[in-house]
Amino acid sequence: MNIQKSIAVMLCFCSLSAAAQEAWDIDRCMAYAVEHNRTVKQRKLEADNYRLDKMKAIGQFLPGVSGSVSAQYSYGRSVDPATNTYVSQSNFNNGYGMEGSMTVFRGGSLINQVRQSRANELLGKAALQEARDNTALETFQAYIDALYYFGTTRLAEKKLLESDSLVYKTKRQEMLGLKGMADVAQMEAQQATDAYNLTHQRNLYETAMLTLKQTMNYPVEDTLVLDTRLIDTPAIEQVQLSSEQANDVFRLALRFNPTLRQSEMQKKAALMARKISWGSLFPSISIFGGISSSYYKELHKTGYNNFADQMSNNFGSYFGISLSIPIFNRMSGSINVKQAKNNYLIASQQYEAQKEALQKLVLQAVQDREGFLKESLQMEKKVTSDSIAYRVTRRKYEEGLMTSLDVQNNAATLLESQTGLLQSKLTYVMKCRLVDYYKGEEIIRPVNNE
Repeated sequence: MNIQKSIAVMLCFCSLSAAAQEAWDIDRCMAYAVEHNRTVKQRKLEADNYRLDKMKAIGQFLPGVSGSVSAQYSYGRSVDPATNTYVSQSNFNNGYGMEGSMTVFRGGSLINQVRQSRANELLGKAALQEARDNTALETFQAYIDALYYFGTTRLAEKKLLESDSLVYKTKRQEMLGLKGMADVAQMEAQQATDAYNLTHQRNLYETAMLTLKQTMNYPVEDTLVLDTRLIDTPAIEQVQLSSEQANDVFRLALRFNPTLRQSEMQKKAALMARKISWGSLFPSISIFGGISSSYYKELHKTGYNNFADQMSNNFGSYFGISLSIPIFNRMSGSINVKQAKNNYLIASQQYEAQKEALQKLVLQAVQDREGFLKESLQMEKKVTSDSIAYRVTRRKYEEGLMTSLDVQNNAATLLESQTGLLQSKLTYVMKCRLVDYYKGEEIIRPVNNE
């Protein structure tokens, strides 16, 4: 009685442990991967640097203020500030000053630097979004691969169970004289082949799970349970009827794709850099002004005004305007203008090339989505037909109307159809998500807690 209670308690703990391992769906895995990806963290810091650069560019419009304090002891011959003659004496003097300056005009480079920094800030945000999306898509692909090999492993297990059953029945029929030794040997050979295939599929599944964990930056030693409901969903239930064409998806991708957005901001930043280079050919105007005062005293001598009086008496202020005109700077100005123009043209070509590449990707994704949808529907019908054919062939084999080779051929055909259906169904799901991503939807969908 105590043993039965112990077994019941152990089974209870095992069931609780299994229930505690919550299955991870695709969106949860992608969200985890994005949160723990190091490239995403680097892009986030780079985006923050771009934001700080924009603040620094805006700060160029504000005046710069600096202060200075000096103190000096002198011994021996020095200049008497009262008579401006050399005398032998020891004295102490110190000075205080504060100056402010502000650039009024610099050929339009100040405002263009702000515009360039804004473009760079948007570029940083697009690069961050691209890193997140790429990480999510890589995780999606790894998740689909893991699901595929999980499905093939389950099909291999089912196939091995079928082989075990056929071997048992064939041996029983051989004992009754209904089958020969050749039939038993043939079925045992198929059983060994199915056992090897099961081991092979399990190894592929373990490798796929390891790849998924590494892509997610998930601890390799921890258990990761996948949500496998997608495998059991019929293909007809996954159909997402849509009337949009590739051109419609491409027009949306032009607005939302972060990779193209980066190229666009690089082009805009290059244009601002070109305008900034033009500013070096124009005069620059700045204003400045300041205040100053000083204190002087000859050591070992009395009769000087106190510190406050001297600071007040020696107080002064100044204000000025400076104009700097570039006349000849060893051709660096004109060369910088030409180089900036070339950089802008390069960025323009890169933008157009990126746009063409995006159009090809969108067209391929839309075509793949429609193609794998048709494949899934056709393969589902084929699996149904092959399953009926296999059951009929097995029944006839058990009745002595079919050979073991017929059973093996039908079983192999059924397994091939089931594997093809699994691959086309999972690929269709991924292509649907990819097309939605090009349309501007989030690659990671929010969890719907009902």
